Amino acid sequence: MSGELFPDRLSKRLGALSIVTRARRLGHHKGTHRSSKTGTSLDFSDFREYHPGDDLRHIDWNVFARTDKPFIKQFLDEQEMRVHILLDSTKSMGIDGKWDFARQLAIGLGHIALKSGDTVSFSTWSPSQNYFFRKKGALHRSSFSKYVEQLQEPVSEGEFADQVLKHVPKAMTVLFIITDGLEQLDKWERLFRRMPGICKDIRILTIHSPIEEIPTYDGDVRFVDVESGSVVEVSISQRIVKDYKEKKMQHEAALMVLAKKYGIQLLRAEVSDGAMDSFTKKMRHAGWLR
Repeated sequence: MSGELFPDRLSKRLGALSIVTRARRLGHHKGTHRSSKTGTSLDFSDFREYHPGDDLRHIDWNVFARTDKPFIKQFLDEQEMRVHILLDSTKSMGIDGKWDFARQLAIGLGHIALKSGDTVSFSTWSPSQNYFFRKKGALHRSSFSKYVEQLQEPVSEGEFADQVLKHVPKAMTVLFIITDGLEQLDKWERLFRRMPGICKDIRILTIHSPIEEIPTYDGDVRFVDVESGSVVEVSISQRIVKDYKEKKMQHEAALMVLAKKYGIQLLRAEVSDGAMDSFTKKMRHAGWLR
């Protein structure tokens, strides 16, 4: 993709969207989300030090006059969410526009959360390095975009589902996982079985590319698995294409059933739809955003 991956005009189009959650685990810092903790509306709780990106209207100027340091008033019923975004960086994500599209979704979700005053963390990995970002507040939208944009093409090996738990932090309100979901179902089930104990609101975005949906190959074709290196030679026919589509649909349906079994939300995101439609239509319709 040439040019800026997620220009300001796209961020502005996200408007006043915010992440919706029923999870009870909220952060301890000032935010814009109603907490389930006891207390009346705007019930004062404590002071904390000012962090870049905090709303200046909540600075207690009397305390500032006495201490020469800015402190924020914190209330029991307005607290932050902790949103984590995990990006699949295995080799299959580098095919047919999936990587750029997945990074756009990651940046957009980060912008939505940061604009709401939430703490956003992000992680992915490569064979030589683990990547981790954590910031709070709207002022960090640009730095988050740059951090995700600079990630190189995915070259990680091994099964994504086997490595997820190594790369998620503790105490999350909402966990977004962006992946193509191509791992074996038994791998996903082992992961899903453990995840509800880590986060109560888990949302998986499965990325789908046009060439994976409707293969356009013809004749004798030699396929090489980008992750395992295994080779399969196939004579493409209408029957082969039909069998492929059926198996793909079966895999996706089974993955959806597994996710539902463990209380995990799953949503398809198609490269051909574009990032904005995924936010303003699909995620809103699913109740993930409002």
